[in-house]
Amino acid sequence: MRVRRRTLALALPVALILGLGGCSSDDEPEPGTTAATSAAPTASEPETTEPTESPEPEPTETGPTPPPRPAAMDDTGKKGAQAAAEYFIALTEYSAISGDSRSLRAMTYSSTCTTCEALIAEAEGIKSNGYIVSGGKNDLTNITVSNRDQPTGGYAVLASFDSEEMTISEAGGKAVQVYDGDSGNVQIDVVHDGDDWRVMALVTDQGRAK
Repeated sequence: MRVRRRTLALALPVALILGLGGCSSDDEPEPGTTAATSAAPTASEPETTEPTESPEPEPTETGPTPPPRPAAMDDTGKKGAQAAAEYFIALTEYSAISGDSRSLRAMTYSSTCTTCEALIAEAEGIKSNGYIVSGGKNDLTNITVSNRDQPTGGYAVLASFDSEEMTISEAGGKAVQVYDGDSGNVQIDVVHDGDDWRVMALVTDQGRAK
């Protein structure tokens, strides 16, 4: 299945934060002290100071940006279900790139979605090993949403997926895994639990999303 591969996306940690030093003020005399002298001050040669060059600002790296939560997810019907499914796929890609799987975990019913747990584990593994992932972009098309399932209260979101080739490499550039591009059909079962949308299951017609 390509969803699994697609969710791995670009790995590696990220943001370098440039610290700035604090400003210092001129020293002031201690309370109660004076600077009286009995002799006239002698003139001194003015000191010449070399012009100082301002250091060039160091470039900063920014990490991947998490996908914005779609406003349509505020809807608790079919519109929200579709938006939730698309958002979940975007989160799988983001978590692989950033190593931040918190939003993905928060949206997953781990007791029912074993595929989701596998995607999370893969993303975290790529991050912990310092791998770099290129490619693996996912596209969902022909999206349809079923009627609300009465027993579970959830919706089945069905779509065609297409994912490009993805390469997982060591930091030095050596490829450790290459996945060919793939396409097929996917079903993402989502439910609104009263607070937000959660994913109950994710399956594909190829049976490899596990």
